[in-house]
Amino acid sequence: MKYDFSTNYEINKMLNSVVDNITNLAEEQLLHIKRLTRIGESLSSESDLDKIFDMILEEGISFTKADAATIYKVNDEATKLEFEIVYNATLNLLKGGTKGPINWKAIDLYNEDGTPVNDKIVTNVFHNKRSLCFDDVYEAKGYDVSGTIKTDQENNYRCKSMLTIPLKNHEDRVLGVIQFINAMDENSNIISFTEEHKAMLSSLASQAAIALSNKKLIEDLEELLNQFIRSIAGAIERKSKYSSNHITRVALLTEMIANKINDIGEKYFPERKFSENELKELSMAGWMHDVGKIVTPEAIMDKSTKLETICDRIELVKLRIEKLELLLSYLQVKLSESDFADFIHHYIDLELEPKDFHSYLEDLTNFLINVNEGKEFVDKTDLERVDKFSNIDFEYEGKHYFIFTADEKKNMMISGRGTFTPEEMKIMQDHVSITWEMLSQLSFPKKYENVAFYASTHHEMLNGKGYPKGYSADNLPLQSRILAVADVFEALTAADRPYKKAKTLTESLTIMGFMVKDGQLDKDLVSFFLDSGLYKEYAERFMKREYIDEVDINAIKAKYSG
Repeated sequence: MKYDFSTNYEINKMLNSVVDNITNLAEEQLLHIKRLTRIGESLSSESDLDKIFDMILEEGISFTKADAATIYKVNDEATKLEFEIVYNATLNLLKGGTKGPINWKAIDLYNEDGTPVNDKIVTNVFHNKRSLCFDDVYEAKGYDVSGTIKTDQENNYRCKSMLTIPLKNHEDRVLGVIQFINAMDENSNIISFTEEHKAMLSSLASQAAIALSNKKLIEDLEELLNQFIRSIAGAIERKSKYSSNHITRVALLTEMIANKINDIGEKYFPERKFSENELKELSMAGWMHDVGKIVTPEAIMDKSTKLETICDRIELVKLRIEKLELLLSYLQVKLSESDFADFIHHYIDLELEPKDFHSYLEDLTNFLINVNEGKEFVDKTDLERVDKFSNIDFEYEGKHYFIFTADEKKNMMISGRGTFTPEEMKIMQDHVSITWEMLSQLSFPKKYENVAFYASTHHEMLNGKGYPKGYSADNLPLQSRILAVADVFEALTAADRPYKKAKTLTESLTIMGFMVKDGQLDKDLVSFFLDSGLYKEYAERFMKREYIDEVDINAIKAKYSG
């Protein structure tokens, strides 16, 4: 657009030229401001550091027309500068950032004796926390630029102007270094970096430092969260002298299953890939699935027999039987044969022959020791015998003779699997509800918002008969089902449980097959667990060798297929 500033043609032409130059400069500056704004906005919305670095590099090159640039990041130990992005237009080179990692050797920040490396430009900028700018880097006195010269010679290139800036966070800590090489004018001639360039690139460096600092802060907070989670899990595991590695094994198996689904699970779970955040979320749930046991009494967690409390009360039962045997031995001598027989028939057992009382009481002791052990199933006749022996309860010459207290009888009459009374089982099952109560009160980041739900549903069943909520299949996502399978398989294969005998791999998987048939476990997930060989990977890592047998996968599947 032309303006009429004067009737003089030359003056009018000159003024229009000035306006055009000012307009172009303003538009260019406005464009840079927009780009800086876009980068600033990305710092608050973009979690991918590589994308942010790409934008920062692009803007720096656009503003200075630099031919080359490099972004370095300080490693976690603060001992090296690692290459994040390398760009060179002349050499048609672009590595790092969103293009993938750079496998170049990192630059040492310290000598072998621990002294700082100060003679290289990038390391000097790191240690001294100040920018360095050279019109011709080959003439940089006091710095070792032999590496730069050698690389130039190998690539037929010439580094000349260079600006190197530290990426400092709010604590004045250097997190990285950004370097621009060979600023250019409109005619692609190499020029020195101007004060305007330095100001602009320093602003970009600050934004890069913010991005690095934010990412590091987030990573540190997540690492702290993970450390805290595993610390709590370790504290819970130390409560039990038996199942001390249960949480660890379940968490690791959960991770193994999820990763394997990502690798080869397409056939079983079409288009189902867990994102990195979903994998972390599920892992946290695995480590936290038994956090509610922090309030479960140790006496219940470690109840290895039916009569165990602080001690195993079977020892008290054995002492009472010995006391009874001493009484009978005494009465056998004191009373006549008929009176002794009457005593035994009245107080002990109508079927007991007086002369056999020693063997009878020995058999009674062995029988009760056996019943005291937790089993998958207790025969009805055994419970009837326990009930009958509880009737041995009398006084003689001021002394009380009995086999069980009322509470001991209640425990010995446990007919289901394991060693818990219904009340104790309720206390054990409450750990899942407590897990939910504890975790649901924590403000997990939104990307991990399901940790509490996954952790508290590992005892739910697809048929709706699980606990604590009785959720059905529609309410249980794949993550909950994975955790349930991991928990069951670990429990079945564990050889460190005092209340059950260790099972072979085949026995454990057979039980899981029946659980699928009964609608408790996910059919596709268990099939994938078998076909992928995950069961074998876990067994070789965690099971005792004597319990690892050859598994007939088809036989296991036959339990729930057809």
